[in-house]
Amino acid sequence: MEENRLLSMLTDFYNKKFIKIKLKRKGGCESYYIWSEQKKYFMKIIPSAYMDTAKQSLSILAYLEQKEFPAPRIIQTKNGLLYVEIEDMECKFFVVLYNFIDGREPEEGEDLETIGELVGRLHCLMQKYKGNLQVKGKEFFIDRYINILKKKNYAENKIKIFSEYGDTLWKKVENLPRGFCHGDLHRGNLLKTDSGEYHLLDFDTSCNAFPIYDIMIMCNSTNYFDFDESGYQRSKNTYEFFLKGYTRYCSLSGMELRAFYDLIAVYHYQLQATIIEVYGLDCVNDEFFDKQLKWLMKWQEQCERER
Repeated sequence: MEENRLLSMLTDFYNKKFIKIKLKRKGGCESYYIWSEQKKYFMKIIPSAYMDTAKQSLSILAYLEQKEFPAPRIIQTKNGLLYVEIEDMECKFFVVLYNFIDGREPEEGEDLETIGELVGRLHCLMQKYKGNLQVKGKEFFIDRYINILKKKNYAENKIKIFSEYGDTLWKKVENLPRGFCHGDLHRGNLLKTDSGEYHLLDFDTSCNAFPIYDIMIMCNSTNYFDFDESGYQRSKNTYEFFLKGYTRYCSLSGMELRAFYDLIAVYHYQLQATIIEVYGLDCVNDEFFDKQLKWLMKWQEQCERER
């Protein structure tokens, strides 16, 4: 949508004079910085296809605001709504405006115990959340990627290896305790302010899955694209420091503690499927799949040795 038109429409909906807009990131949704005459905001433009997950995210953020948890605050429209619906070229979009949080992404290894405490507090609070959460299981975490390999006409013998390892991984994790899962809890979704306070961002992928999956994403210190055996120990060290803070709020079963390394492999299936769904089948090729397969087989071998 043309920027001046968008600024004018938002001025009408929010009763604020918006004067400037700047693109931050494009993907499934678009995010922007936007300025009024008084202050700076953060804005997301969400296609209608993502609206169910977006509404879920807004409900979660409203709940967390009531609990005074440090997460983005939604700016309501002048009519008290959490989002604006806009139609452009016969396409519907939903616009959400947030207070801008001035901060920076933490460095790798920074404040792990503090971040663990924040995530533990989040998981503890969300145990009492009454809203609906989309349930995600094997189809989301494993099978989507296998289906993409088939659509790409990847070699059948290699698909078989991916599929068999995926089945093995799922048998190890399918009975893990379920509950709220942020789903994308990496350092890029944390902001540290000048005062040292952390804010947790981007709840669009929240679901009913494995809380330990959030911990794995935050503590995974492997090189995602190039296998390096030292990644196992780095991840283990990160995990141990993180848990010092996390367990002040939430306890973990032995099964959950042991699943950390298997979930790192599950993450490769889940994340690649998500990236390809967003950017299209042509964003990867057989060479990329071969490299992923080699990574996973080396990881499987190392995990068997280390345990």
